[in-house]
Amino acid sequence: MHTSLVDVLRGEGVFADAWNKEFKIFRGAVDPEDYLSSSFIEDKLEASLLRWPYFSVLRHGAVPPESAYTITRDVIGHKRPGFADAAAIRRLMAAGGTLKLNQLSDWHRPTRELVEQFEAAAPVAVASYVFWTPPESRGMLPHRDASHVVAVQLEGRKEWQLYADDGQVRSSAGLDVDADRPSHTFVLEPGDVLYLPHGWPHDAIARDGDSLHLTFTLAEPTPDDLLEALGKYVLDNDWELAHRFHATTLEERTDNVREALLAVADAIDDDTWAQAALRPQREVTG
Repeated sequence: MHTSLVDVLRGEGVFADAWNKEFKIFRGAVDPEDYLSSSFIEDKLEASLLRWPYFSVLRHGAVPPESAYTITRDVIGHKRPGFADAAAIRRLMAAGGTLKLNQLSDWHRPTRELVEQFEAAAPVAVASYVFWTPPESRGMLPHRDASHVVAVQLEGRKEWQLYADDGQVRSSAGLDVDADRPSHTFVLEPGDVLYLPHGWPHDAIARDGDSLHLTFTLAEPTPDDLLEALGKYVLDNDWELAHRFHATTLEERTDNVREALLAVADAIDDDTWAQAALRPQREVTG
């Protein structure tokens, strides 16, 4: 293994100076052979226990029904649906469909190790995806992710367009992007790495052949996450408040909760609070 992706980002100041401020491209920063290849994916489609929704097919934002690219297998006498139909997936890709692998870190150890490195380097919950896109096609329409994005180009060339003018960058995910005037256009080639701050709208099109890239979404705790974590922390650490509330009036209960929340919010350190909010997020994504 060559220089770790996370070490590249750390060394270039992504987790400090550029974090949530500007996009960054790092040319030839990693060796694609350290990751995965289209031939590796072909093997998994042909002979593995990979099942939907660990993979899907999309074309310009449209998603065909699961039945269009999965089959049912007989597993020791039990019929189990959702396995990859490699021939059907190839037909859909020949018609412009993108094969998307979801939550790669659940079954691909090198990607899992990268996720663990990301989560050790920054207060984020990380999800991992692969996009294998045929020539001159895109899998997704211009969109925003409710997270930071790190993309690693593994095979082929992909042209990215960003839409980061005023009013386009937002906290929530969505397709409500004005895609008439891109703010930035560039092409990623094998070994290139892209960092996008939270909520930067983008899309990408394969150029001059198939494209394969690996994407990580890095989600920080939202205000909702922090508030939910604070409330759970209070109740987990105050048995009387959580289990003896029936012995109080509603007015007393309100006062007790208010006092407990204020006391804990004042006493808890930022890292403990953030980690409490991240724990359930990481359980979902990992």
